[in-house]
Amino acid sequence: MTQQVQFLLQDIKDKNIVLPEFQREFTWDKQQVKDLLDSLLASYPIGSFLIWKTTNPPALKNLPKDKVNGPVKVLLDGQQRLTALYLLMRDEIPPYYKKIKNKKDPRNLYYNLESQEMKYYVSKEMDTNPAWVSILDCFKGKVNPKNIAEQITEDIEKRYELYSILDKNLKEMLALRERELSIMRVDQQSKLNDALTVFDRVNTGGTPLTEADIALAYMCSNWKDTRREFKRKIDEMKNEGFDFDLKFMVRAMNAVVNYRAEYDALHKNNEEELKKGWERLDEILNYVINVLKNRAYIYSTRDLNTPNVLIPIIGYLGKNDGEFKDQKELNHLLYWMYAALYRSRYSGSVDQRLQEDLKALGEENPIEAIINLLEREEGSLEISKGEIQERGVRHPFYNMMNFVIRNKGGVDWANQLDLSNPFGDRYKVERHHIFPKSVLKDFGYKTGKNKHHFNKVHEIANRVPLTRSGNRDIFKDKPIDYLPKVREKNPGNLKKFLIPTRDKLWKLENYELFLEKRRELIAKGINDFMNSLIEEKIEEEDPEELLKKEESETLEFKSSLRWDYKRNRINKDLEEVIAKTIAAFLNTTGGNLLIGVDDNGNLLGLNKDYKDLGGRDEFLQKITQIINNYLGASNNAQVDIEFFQQDGKDICLVRVQKSPRPVYLKKGNEEKFYVRTQNSSRIITGEEASKFRQSRF
Repeated sequence: MTQQVQFLLQDIKDKNIVLPEFQREFTWDKQQVKDLLDSLLASYPIGSFLIWKTTNPPALKNLPKDKVNGPVKVLLDGQQRLTALYLLMRDEIPPYYKKIKNKKDPRNLYYNLESQEMKYYVSKEMDTNPAWVSILDCFKGKVNPKNIAEQITEDIEKRYELYSILDKNLKEMLALRERELSIMRVDQQSKLNDALTVFDRVNTGGTPLTEADIALAYMCSNWKDTRREFKRKIDEMKNEGFDFDLKFMVRAMNAVVNYRAEYDALHKNNEEELKKGWERLDEILNYVINVLKNRAYIYSTRDLNTPNVLIPIIGYLGKNDGEFKDQKELNHLLYWMYAALYRSRYSGSVDQRLQEDLKALGEENPIEAIINLLEREEGSLEISKGEIQERGVRHPFYNMMNFVIRNKGGVDWANQLDLSNPFGDRYKVERHHIFPKSVLKDFGYKTGKNKHHFNKVHEIANRVPLTRSGNRDIFKDKPIDYLPKVREKNPGNLKKFLIPTRDKLWKLENYELFLEKRRELIAKGINDFMNSLIEEKIEEEDPEELLKKEESETLEFKSSLRWDYKRNRINKDLEEVIAKTIAAFLNTTGGNLLIGVDDNGNLLGLNKDYKDLGGRDEFLQKITQIINNYLGASNNAQVDIEFFQQDGKDICLVRVQKSPRPVYLKKGNEEKFYVRTQNSSRIITGEEASKFRQSRF
């Protein structure tokens, strides 16, 4: 059957034609709207519309179910086309939408009454030509062809001839309201599942629903709040920096409820299954975001090349009580996640890959199975320096390099800010060129003409994350001029950024050598970081080996117990610093504290403390006393203290095990909660502390 456009639009106005909650928002771009109107004017077919008249509709957009009186016409297919016509012919947003994004709103479309050309408003072209009229004004009856003809020409004979053309073209536009459109109807007695089956088998015009859209429709038919709950959670996570879409939510729900990736599995889940699955998924998403922020150095979806890498992890957690059972399990799945990201596991055939990975996680040794599958299908997970050559910042290797820099505790070169998630536009993290583009251009790198030169200038080995403020401070300086200042301002920081530290390599004439060395450092940094996640750690690592390492999440150096090297005197306040570090290790993953070693790994020994306290035995007693006073005597069970000599100097090694319960540093009436983040101990409070304790303990 057919129906005129104007009557369909009136049905929308009167809320007789309604839109199911599972349907997407208005997604058409302006060109699609223009093409639709062009097709109508040319009498081209624009496809059929699928309508289901029912007295028992599913959840509806912007229309509570208790407001539905009698049968309504549910628009299953064609809302993009009808919405476009509604906007242009009625100059209103349809009642089933609350708003239309400005960049999607087509209501600045203009029509040339003389040539019948259509364009979006351009003041320079249209303000001086009366033939250009607003489409909205056409349908509002505000366009007068006679007046327009008079404005265009003073010649009476030409004016009459022009008027005939303008009037004819206007009437053709207005006649679109009476255009008969093809309507396909689903039987009134049908259920939503039947209606969707009809839709699925019909080859429609417009933008077709995807398998995920159809799966969401089935879920909404069985549990009406599905889409609303998904949208609520999407908004909640977006406030935390994680911007997911409905397709991701459908995949995550399928992984938790069915442990599958094929969308049709969701067609059969009943309301109880969906509600229980959502309760689990809601909490799992909270947990995963905490893990990403606190343990994976991932602070927003900008750090993820694809969010699909989280689906197998979500599915695994859904099958295993919603949390990782121990540190080893967490580290091994993080290892898989990082490798899946930089090996572009989901760059194609996403649903097939997800199904393979979810299946692997159902095996007897699930994590080992999914890692083996990744290595078998994507190749070696170890990165070579050659793979980094001429790769740009859009490649996953760049994000992976950032994770390593964050793990090492690298801070901004100019303002010393942590690069995790700085606040404010001035401190937005940018991708800085170590050898600035302008400097390299002057040196002979022709990026506009030579692709090889372009890749060399912009490759990952010449890029680092810095705040906008820090980037501008050294925008056009030569590395040989500014890197020595960076090194002086924060010794050791360049190593954390995997920067070659030989001054010779900072010279322009050695740029190619610099790139080669930095590729090597980046590859080694990533491989070492990855290996640290899966290597079986020796419970008591050789003290001499610890001295060869840099400070990290599990290793801290302190110059002394209470001797202040800056003031050259005893400073008892330093005892609290020792307690703070031990508390942070207890609350996070455990770690090793070396006393008698400065931040750069230089050996200082303990003689200054021995002289004050009386000797090694008194030093040991003092540490025990510090733990008792600040952290509580019961926590001594998680701490082992030993001494060793290196180059004739006594060093104290405090080995701290992960605590099974939260540990607070107490000072007077005050309690503080410390955790390890990268290579520092920091205090957390309020909601952040609550979320950390919930996920950790």
